[in-house]
Amino acid sequence: MTRPPTPRVPRPAAALIVPCVALLAVCLGCSSGLGRPIRSVDAAFGDDSVERARIELHSYYFEPNRVVVHAGRTVELTLHNGSLLVPHNLTFADSALSLSQSVGRKRTHRVRFTAPSPGEYEFFCHVGSHAKKGMKGVLVVLP
Repeated sequence: MTRPPTPRVPRPAAALIVPCVALLAVCLGCSSGLGRPIRSVDAAFGDDSVERARIELHSYYFEPNRVVVHAGRTVELTLHNGSLLVPHNLTFADSALSLSQSVGRKRTHRVRFTAPSPGEYEFFCHVGSHAKKGMKGVLVVLP
């Protein structure tokens, strides 16, 4: 005589595996920008004399986190947020350069401005506590 198959009863631990793995993947993708090395790029001149650079917005850092431009030139920054979950922002809060651009999830935005006088200008993400977690960079303006 054969026995009927035993019905499968889901185990609570097994039901938690998928959400735990997903949470771990999200957390690993949200690394801090504190202590990250400086990644620098010199903005490239276009045919129209505009200096251009691309900045990737990650959780919680900018790549590159140092952009070099020249005073008095038009600068165009292409900002790309590859995050599926977290919006970001690029903000300059200086009397010589005041600019703020939000970038939604999986979005790209361009910002244009005239580079101020030579010096270093900090930029940061003002969303939540992203700047405190290291989401900062510097715009270096050469003569």
